[in-house]
Amino acid sequence: MTPPPPGRAAPSAPRARVPGPPAWSGLPVRLLLLLWATAASAQGHSRSGPRISAVWKGRVGQDWVDFGQAEPHTVLFHEPGSSSVWVGGRGKVYLFDFPEGKNVSVRTVNIGSTKRSCLDKRDCENYITLLERRGEGLLICGTNARRPSCWNLANGTVVPLGEMRGYAPFSPDENSLVLFEGEEVYSTIRKQEYNGKIPRFRRIRGESELYTSDTVMQNPQFIKATIVHQDQDYDDKIYYFFREDNPDKNPEAPLNVSRVAQLCRGDQGGESSLSVSKWNTFLKAMLVCSDATTNKNFNRLQDVFLLPDPNGQWRDTRVYGVFSNPWNYSAVCVYSLGDIDKVFRTSSLKGYHSSLPNPRPGKCLPNQQPIPTETFQVADSHPEVAQRVEPMGPLKTPLFHSKYHYQKVVVHRMQASHGETFHVLYLTTDRGTIHKVVEPGERERGLVLNIMEIQPFRRAAAIQAMSLDADRRKLYVNSQWEVSQVPLDLCEVYSGGCHGCLMSRDPYCGWDQGRCVSIYSSQRSVLQSINPDAPHEECPNPKPDKAPLQKVSLAPNSRYYLSCPMESRHATYSWHHKENVEQSCEPGHQSPNCILFIENLTAQQYGHYFCVAREGSYFREAQHWQLLPEDGMMAEHLLGRAHTLAASLWLGVLPTLTLGLLVH
Repeated sequence: MTPPPPGRAAPSAPRARVPGPPAWSGLPVRLLLLLWATAASAQGHSRSGPRISAVWKGRVGQDWVDFGQAEPHTVLFHEPGSSSVWVGGRGKVYLFDFPEGKNVSVRTVNIGSTKRSCLDKRDCENYITLLERRGEGLLICGTNARRPSCWNLANGTVVPLGEMRGYAPFSPDENSLVLFEGEEVYSTIRKQEYNGKIPRFRRIRGESELYTSDTVMQNPQFIKATIVHQDQDYDDKIYYFFREDNPDKNPEAPLNVSRVAQLCRGDQGGESSLSVSKWNTFLKAMLVCSDATTNKNFNRLQDVFLLPDPNGQWRDTRVYGVFSNPWNYSAVCVYSLGDIDKVFRTSSLKGYHSSLPNPRPGKCLPNQQPIPTETFQVADSHPEVAQRVEPMGPLKTPLFHSKYHYQKVVVHRMQASHGETFHVLYLTTDRGTIHKVVEPGERERGLVLNIMEIQPFRRAAAIQAMSLDADRRKLYVNSQWEVSQVPLDLCEVYSGGCHGCLMSRDPYCGWDQGRCVSIYSSQRSVLQSINPDAPHEECPNPKPDKAPLQKVSLAPNSRYYLSCPMESRHATYSWHHKENVEQSCEPGHQSPNCILFIENLTAQQYGHYFCVAREGSYFREAQHWQLLPEDGMMAEHLLGRAHTLAASLWLGVLPTLTLGLLVH
């Protein structure tokens, strides 16, 4: 399918504030080329192309560390409150410890595979696919050369547990999901390599082994599973989220349908020979994520994160779902477990027009009562409820939609300095970056804001796993090359004094004693904005400082450009010269800089140039340059300082800008 033209179909997106490079401006082309070559030489390497800018790159050895080899398939395990993270790779498990203010320590534990005849070299590997704390030890499971097996790691000793079907897949490419609850284990992994190709959701350890009927799901891709403890123990539910092939074969219908399924945790199977080993309480519902006002539909579920209610009310648990459409645009929709539960309890069955049997399909029965055969037969032949699950809120619309292709999400509930509660989303992109998105608090007004982009790795790569530690306020992520610890309160990146700090609208940050600081680092309440439309008005100084004057002398007829870092993606930036607006860059501008290019410098183009940032009532002079007629001494002085300037230039932007000039 051909995507629509970006200009016509670009979806609305949360506005992003991405601090740019250090404030610096243009130099003549001949000097740019000299500085570029000198700086690359001084740094010991060159760049073959433009590099994506990042708000935060971390400290080598403290915030990120390299595996030492490529790990194409990984699994990450982190226990809240711990400074350590486990990562399973090929035939080994890595243990990384991130102590505060110290270098990362790395330890590896080899988990060898049982060698046997393999279909190809890759099948001979032991890819670790599961890490889980079980008692005092760490349960480790892997593909083991297509003979899925597990090991227990305790006190530095690895003990083989033998083949354990259902705990690890035969190949690392297989879609697999394993859920632990006490002594119970649930799995989507097939037990037979060649005689179990239809995916099922199983209880592989517990009172009795159960599996879903082969007809209730069509080629499912499992995303997330969870157990929800409800008001009565017998009513506890298993919810799992997946996408499956659309049974509607209409050419205009989407290929995938996103679902949530329910099972009763106490399900004991049925009374007949056909139902005795099957889940008898299975029902599924469609998850809807669409915006009727813009006619945008997002059908492909990518990831799910459940945010429990702080007061322990299970119905108020928020379910954040990341969806995409055929053009890889994304949307985030938020549901409540209470709404999902109500749909399953009250909806009719799709395609079933007779009266429902008693007990109705999907109902959990007390005292381990078996589900009657008639109820099972109706649910098994009509497993989908007619009512769809829609997002929370009166409009039933996405929280936001975006042109970015988001793949994973975690959500942190935090309380700002003034007591307001915020939900902060961390979304991974297909480019290996993380977007920090703030959902307005209950008393806040305004839009969802994408306030920061984070590049967690030294080399850009897809993020394979992400884990949130709300206790330590850290995010742990890994690619095939590296693992990184990302602080949630990245306040030092915001420039522009008090105004820049508050205009970031970052609920983790505030102004205190002349610095933009984390609200967790101060013993007293820091200055934070309570006015989302004009947060800068809270600052003690009414206006931000003017930009320092920078001068450069140029020869007539020169080519030249002026660059203004767009530190706020909320603001409009414009270059002014002699009361005229020479260049304007609107919010959402693709480049991290607003560039004014002068093709042929004339006498009228000498003088003062101002780059001005505007956002609502906020006005800031971001850059001030004066272009003067060429002065021999000035030019000589600039060239003499080339080597000094080279080390401080922002190399990620410089090659891009220089190449742009060469094109002109």
